[in-house]
Amino acid sequence: MDVTSTQITYDIGAYAQLNEQLRIKPELYLDRYFVQQFYACAIAGKRKHDEAESTDAETRDEAIPREWQYVRMSPNKLCVIGLAGSHPLLDPEQRKHIGEVTKVEFADNVKNSVIKGKRKKQSLRLMPNTKLCTIHTADGKEYAVRAAVKGVLMEWNGRLESDPSLVTRCPEQGFVAIIKPSTDDNQKIFSECVSSV
Repeated sequence: MDVTSTQITYDIGAYAQLNEQLRIKPELYLDRYFVQQFYACAIAGKRKHDEAESTDAETRDEAIPREWQYVRMSPNKLCVIGLAGSHPLLDPEQRKHIGEVTKVEFADNVKNSVIKGKRKKQSLRLMPNTKLCTIHTADGKEYAVRAAVKGVLMEWNGRLESDPSLVTRCPEQGFVAIIKPSTDDNQKIFSECVSSV
């Protein structure tokens, strides 16, 4: 029996432009493969209620704080937590009055959490309002970053302790933590989040 094999060739050049775009602007990759939601602790439940009942956008927006965080969920359901573009620390106009980031101080329970083992059974259990870290600025202001989703801490970004400005200089690398949600149901994962700000 004569079996002939067909040689398959791939044109790598066809993907060169896409690779170059992703290298120059990594957020294109994030937008393409990650689901993004937004979280702000103080109004997570209140805003959903207001959106359902209020038709006055100006009244609603006045009650909404601007310390938004992003939650980017990868295809394997891991969630990356960081500062959203509308956060005061990433807004050039607001940063003029706030000053530069001088310190990122992770909570003791985050720093001391045991992150090991296949299923991370001993890792820190988090609720959406669990404080992960506090970001300090030159003018003395402090901004708390919360877990945003219920789950297990997989990683906290230790680079921010030695290079705190990374959180504003390069937000993609300056993420705060990676969390494994306690469920696979997207609706439950994002129960405290909204889709846009």
